[in-house]
Amino acid sequence: MSVYQTTLDALQKIDYQLTLPLQLIINGQSLQCDNLLRIVPKKRMVFQGKWANETVIIKLFLHPKRAKKHCSREASGAKLLDSKHILSPELVAQGLSDEGIYYLIFRYINGQNLAQFWSKNSQEKRFNILKKLMFVLAQHHRSGLIHQDLHYANFFLADNDSIYTLDGEEVRAISDSALNKKDRLTNLALFLAQTFDVTENMSYLLLDYYASLSTLNISKTDQKQFFLSIKDQQKKRIQHYLKKILRDCTDVSYQKIPQGYTLCRREHHNSDIQQFLEQPDVFFQDKNSRYLKQGNTCTVKSILIANKRYAVKRYNPKGIMYELLHKGQFSRAKKSWLNAHLLGFMGIATPEPIALIEHTPSLGQRCSYFMSAYIEGQSSWDFFCEQDETAPLDSTKRDNTKQVIADKLVATLAKFCDYQITHGDLKGSNFLVSENKLWVLDLDAMTQHNSQQQFMKYWQKDKHRFLQNWYKKDCYLPWQGYFNQAIEQMSKLIPCK
Repeated sequence: MSVYQTTLDALQKIDYQLTLPLQLIINGQSLQCDNLLRIVPKKRMVFQGKWANETVIIKLFLHPKRAKKHCSREASGAKLLDSKHILSPELVAQGLSDEGIYYLIFRYINGQNLAQFWSKNSQEKRFNILKKLMFVLAQHHRSGLIHQDLHYANFFLADNDSIYTLDGEEVRAISDSALNKKDRLTNLALFLAQTFDVTENMSYLLLDYYASLSTLNISKTDQKQFFLSIKDQQKKRIQHYLKKILRDCTDVSYQKIPQGYTLCRREHHNSDIQQFLEQPDVFFQDKNSRYLKQGNTCTVKSILIANKRYAVKRYNPKGIMYELLHKGQFSRAKKSWLNAHLLGFMGIATPEPIALIEHTPSLGQRCSYFMSAYIEGQSSWDFFCEQDETAPLDSTKRDNTKQVIADKLVATLAKFCDYQITHGDLKGSNFLVSENKLWVLDLDAMTQHNSQQQFMKYWQKDKHRFLQNWYKKDCYLPWQGYFNQAIEQMSKLIPCK
């Protein structure tokens, strides 16, 4: 394997793509960077690598003017955590490499960051980890510390179940003694806003557990205000995230094209996908493509790229008058892109967004494409009518499976309601069932409303359309009462009232 000697200038020019492994020289000793863990172009890189025959984590600071400041601040944060006996990766070396690159070297720990844990585990296991994190945050606060960037990737779950605090640059000592109640609860709410799993009741349980570790007295008013603070922070996170995925960033690759632009999830962007981004109609017309829906305003096909299927929705030109009337509005493809990311961000299953193409050659000829993962499955209509021929007539197997999906359908609508989201077309074919999982489809009319009044207007339409589904066939009769009752109970809750 070839190892590439690098320079500060070369690293500062890298834009997400780099050749590994890289080698730096520190006091004549080799520091090898093997696996890229994170990159913020022209600012910092994080690697897993080797130093003195030991596996380590390497942070390189690249900013032309502030690299020294950032490196020093992160080292100070790591030392501060250590001085307060709060678990964090051991800082084993820091300084300036022979190439003029500021670096920090941390001892490697076997395990995974909590963002990775979150994506792979059940709600019950997540809740147990949240309780452990209450203990860690209580340690921070008792020591007068605030972590200003509380997302899951900044906490590390070691194989021995210990939790380590990462990113010392964002740790601040704001008091010589324990923090006051207001600062504690504000920081705690900021952390719990990172997940959309936390219900109001769960927030109270976690707050009570945190209070028991911190000798805090928590009133009913504190509890209510705490949950409202979580919701407020979540709204801010959503707004920030949806702005982020419309530009070039760690997650998304942005490219200008003649008379338009493309966006593509960086983990999926390769030479094969690039061909689709440049010539989408070639793939649409390919003999391996299959129609999923054919209409005047849009065409949906599954297409084949490098032996893998994707779903692509093409929004066809609607003419000059339509574009003039809707000037300045997002295209339906762009809305699908944003809404798919929103649902994924909130933990609601929808086919993963892959790419967006916006093409406006001339007035009246606007054409856009939204690509997502292709999922084979049944519409909820077909699923609830299907007979399980392998089960005996008196078996409850079939109904139990359907009850699980019915519960997931209701839970999805409850989450929509909780965050003032309306779908715009809740027909049964827009819910896909695949391997006992429920997926939400057709997101171009979905809206998250800013006001409860506006939400209530469109929720009534959503509710009416959803309940219509279960009066079409006799096979839906067993579910009419269940869905009616669930929607009625949902509608009694704020904001659905």
